[in-house]
Amino acid sequence: MKSLFRLVKVFCLTSLCVFCILSCSNYGFFWGLFGEDDVDDRSSSMKNLQSEIPDFASQTKASSSSYSVLILTDMHFGATKEDIDEKAFLNWLEKRFQDTDYSKIPRFAINLGDTADGGHDSEYRQYLDFEKKIKALAGKYLYGENDETADSDRKFKVYGILGNHDLYNNGVTGFMKYMYPYNSSYFFHIDQNDDKSGFSYYFLDTANGTTGKDQLDDFKSKIEADPRPKIVLTHYPVWAGGADGAFAFMILQNTMERNILLTYFAENNVRQVYEGHAHANYGYDFTKFREDVIGSLRFSSRAKKQCAVCTVNEETKQVSTEIIEF
Repeated sequence: MKSLFRLVKVFCLTSLCVFCILSCSNYGFFWGLFGEDDVDDRSSSMKNLQSEIPDFASQTKASSSSYSVLILTDMHFGATKEDIDEKAFLNWLEKRFQDTDYSKIPRFAINLGDTADGGHDSEYRQYLDFEKKIKALAGKYLYGENDETADSDRKFKVYGILGNHDLYNNGVTGFMKYMYPYNSSYFFHIDQNDDKSGFSYYFLDTANGTTGKDQLDDFKSKIEADPRPKIVLTHYPVWAGGADGAFAFMILQNTMERNILLTYFAENNVRQVYEGHAHANYGYDFTKFREDVIGSLRFSSRAKKQCAVCTVNEETKQVSTEIIEF
């Protein structure tokens, strides 16, 4: 009986120590639970963001049928292990905005999540300082603005997605406060000719490692009603050939949900899926669509620091991806 009592006592003390350690860590107690709230509570339906799409008509250096999108992910502001090579990135981006091939110039940007390493407000604000530098270059080369133009007046948009790190320490509150478009699940269409010939962009909230039933059902109904070719953005990789590879633990773990998503993609004119989370670039060609994981802009333990440029051709309905390394 005494040995059983000692065992229970050791277990309780150990549990208390683990609780305290996790509570005091950068990620909070829920670091061990991979999130802090349920995806269906915040993303039961996808917001229609059509009223806030990029204004291509006001941009200089416009291309008639092709355009590019800058894709960033896993910047982990607040992490101390490695730094973003900000100088190298901004130097590259400035040259990109000056490219003589206008189809290669980014018209807007997408951030695939894990922006704040511990979900803290201070980390989101660090990111916003970095984002302003991107917008300053876009303002200069796309809109002829000078560096004194207020950030709120800039037209270059950076669309954000929740990552699992963004949930730590109730970080979803900071995400909804600081990260445009202040929503975790949404979609919009870019029809440059106003004839439904353009592409649609669908942003899924997978920060808990799942889409959740409500969001998945809503996604299905919306893509089935949308005839356009589509690009889907998530934080967690759906599959990308990783189920049998070194990154198997990085993908969505519910095999039924994973297979349902892949079926929806194949049956509803999805052409490209972009994802983050794994800190390395790998992908898989499903013939009907391609899935690509983009590496981290901060960490280089699994691959070089990187971002990507997605180029969309509205005439051919093709999407190409260029990986940029630093």
